[in-house]
Amino acid sequence: WANGTLRLLDQTLLPSEEVIVEVHGYLEAVDAIRTMRVRGAPAIGVTAAYAVAMAARDLDVLDRATFLQQLADAGTEIKAARPTAVNLMWAVDRMLGIANEETDIPRTKDRLLEEALLIEKEDEEINRRMGRHGMDLMPDGGSVLTHCNAGALATAAFGTAVGVIRAGWEDGKR
Repeated sequence: WANGTLRLLDQTLLPSEEVIVEVHGYLEAVDAIRTMRVRGAPAIGVTAAYAVAMAARDLDVLDRATFLQQLADAGTEIKAARPTAVNLMWAVDRMLGIANEETDIPRTKDRLLEEALLIEKEDEEINRRMGRHGMDLMPDGGSVLTHCNAGALATAAFGTAVGVIRAGWEDGKR
C-alpha cells in the first residue's frame, strides 16, 4: 500500500517477468483476484481487505445507511471474485463489521484503511510466528515437502510452510 494505491506482484507472469500491478480502486482489486494475478489464501485476504477500504474511500454519499448498503454491495462483488477463498470471505466480513461499528462516514473510511493495514501486518506476524514454532520440528539437514503456494508470494510477507524453512535457515539450520 503506497499513496492510496495497492501494489501487487502479477503472479501470472512469473517466473518470466516481474511486473508490479498498481490497483487504484476496488474493482481493479476484484479483477486482480479473479484473474489470479494475486494468489495464495493470505495474499487474497489482504487484497480483499484493501479492496473494501478502497470501495469505502471512493463512495461519495452522506447518508450512513446508503453508505453501508453500497459498501456491502461492493463486499459482495469482492467475495464473488474467488468464492472458494476462505481468507477473502473472512477479510471482507471483518472489514464490513468495522464499518458497521462506526457512525461517522469519514471516520469509517479511516478505520477501514487502518484495518486493512493491520490485516497485512497481522499476516506477516502470523507467518513469522509459524516459522519460529515450525522450525523446532524441522531437523538440521531435514527435508520439507510443501503443497500449493506456501511462500512469501502467497502471503503479505515471509510465507507459511516456506516461512518455517526460512526461519530455520535464519536460525542456522541447513
